[in-house]
Amino acid sequence: MTEIFDVISDLLDQGEDLVLTRVISVKGSAPREVGASMVIRRNGEIAGTVGGGLIEAAAIKKAPELFRKKGFARLTFDMTSDDLTSEDMVCGGKLELLVEYLPADEETINVFNGVKDSRRNNQKSFLITSLPDLKEGTVPLQRCLLSPGNTCATGSDGSAEVMDRLKDTVHSLTGPSLVEIDEKRFWVDIIPNRGVLYIFGAGHISREVNDLASRVGFMTVVLDDRAEFANQARFKKPAEVIVLKSFENCFDGLPLDGDSYVVIVTRGHLYDKVVLEQALRSKAGYIGMIGSARKRDTIYKALLAEGFTLEQLESVRCPIGMKIDTESPAEIAVSIVGELIDVRSQKRQWNMLVSQQ
Repeated sequence: MTEIFDVISDLLDQGEDLVLTRVISVKGSAPREVGASMVIRRNGEIAGTVGGGLIEAAAIKKAPELFRKKGFARLTFDMTSDDLTSEDMVCGGKLELLVEYLPADEETINVFNGVKDSRRNNQKSFLITSLPDLKEGTVPLQRCLLSPGNTCATGSDGSAEVMDRLKDTVHSLTGPSLVEIDEKRFWVDIIPNRGVLYIFGAGHISREVNDLASRVGFMTVVLDDRAEFANQARFKKPAEVIVLKSFENCFDGLPLDGDSYVVIVTRGHLYDKVVLEQALRSKAGYIGMIGSARKRDTIYKALLAEGFTLEQLESVRCPIGMKIDTESPAEIAVSIVGELIDVRSQKRQWNMLVSQQ
């Protein structure tokens, strides 16, 4: 969904109105999860997907009408019906789409530019859309952005009391959700923090990991004690580069949390151990260290003797990366970033599951 927000913001900035389609409810098995989204342009071009087949075709067919009426529609699909099963839509569940017109007016542009700013600043925010009880309407839906720079006081049809309760509710959500307060319904999109990847070591593998991880949506921070390696000439922006005095106390001042990823690829076993013991005391959601099983066992033995537990060490991905045959720094980076993507995806799936319970 986050990539779709970039598409929306860019098109609106260019003065182009559009139709946005979201999956807002799923019961049973469906081709896409809650929150899956698709943009439909006036010329029929699309970006994103809500499942393909008849489901997507129905939204595309509805779009010209919504462009004319400047309104919205909720479409429901029962994938146990003969029509859908005949089209290989054999998931066996039920799905509801919200298909809505987005005008390229000042208010809408400001809201989605706010979403873009939240993403650029790596700030978690919530896009709140008011949902009438009607199946269809001839006016654009109202929305507002709740973010560190926006209190979401306007743009919604809820009273001040409802909005206050809604603000309290959204902060407990872990995935896009339908929320009902005093018989008023709201759709909440979550713009999450992008995973911040801390790469300790600025050698050849680090540079490849940085480039590839940046391309798949991670914010990257590269740390090393060698200025000749840790510099913007080797690691282009938007990567952040930090030259350390040493790897001792190298986590000081770093805002690590459960969405932080630590990759340890320093130039030697000793430095790897120094970084790892600090990483284990941090709140990082992922810790991976390069090296052979023999190197791992040597470092783990020393850390156990220093008081670390086996449970802590078992949480470390070492040898780091997916199990594929690698040789060059670029190939090793593919293995490492592949694992990062997999971990990030599992977190998202877990968050979606929790939010639907």
